[in-house]
Amino acid sequence: MEKEKFRTWMKRRGLSNSTVSSYVNTLELFERDGFRFTFEDACRYKELQMQQNKPGTVNIRIHALNKYAEYSKARWRLKPVRIQNQQYVEHQLSLTQYNKLLSCLYDDGNLRWWVAIKVLASTGVRISEFLQIRLDDLRRGYADVCGKGTKYRRVWFPSKLRQEVLSEYHEEGYLLPYSDGVIRKRLHAFAKKYKLPKEPLHPHEFRAFYARHVYEKCKDLKFLQDLLGHASVQTTMRYLRKTSKGISRRISQIVKW
Repeated sequence: MEKEKFRTWMKRRGLSNSTVSSYVNTLELFERDGFRFTFEDACRYKELQMQQNKPGTVNIRIHALNKYAEYSKARWRLKPVRIQNQQYVEHQLSLTQYNKLLSCLYDDGNLRWWVAIKVLASTGVRISEFLQIRLDDLRRGYADVCGKGTKYRRVWFPSKLRQEVLSEYHEEGYLLPYSDGVIRKRLHAFAKKYKLPKEPLHPHEFRAFYARHVYEKCKDLKFLQDLLGHASVQTTMRYLRKTSKGISRRISQIVKW
């Protein structure tokens, strides 16, 4: 596999850094496990993945193989696994957990991460967009960030967020000069340190946290869609799903016959 050329080719087509890394890692594992880049071996690999992993993981790996097939001008493509639309999520970050994380970070004097968590939860930015934000952007009140598909959009910083951050934090430059992989690992470390559940502590959950709380306040789906930068309102609605436990509890409250 021409790893670096493939990586460059994907970046030129607007794929995010995390997607590029995921696809390259998949191709490296594919080769390490002794598979050749042929349609027959790709089909065998797909069958093996379906036996060992969840459908979402299988499809990510299929997309990686298909992207490399496109890059190498192969004439075949694998069909993704069909997944029924999931109407619930297993884990969500609660307001209590969010406030505990902020309080622990602040008490430990970890202002850089305290700021990062507040910005993520108060703007709903993707992690790739967050990494583009500087302290000067908060002073100005907004940031123009490059989102999915190399499209630029404007992110607004609420006045309460700006007041709290700018009164406490004075480090110039990017808010967090780390990769998304490092951020994920640090969040898991914070979960362990502060005795918080690990599952909801990942960067994208703060985007869902933001979406749920904004919608609770305004009940305006179109407004929320614009804030999140979604092309489709159906994508926005996915962020408003209830937890499996919440649905079970609600059904038990209703069905008493």
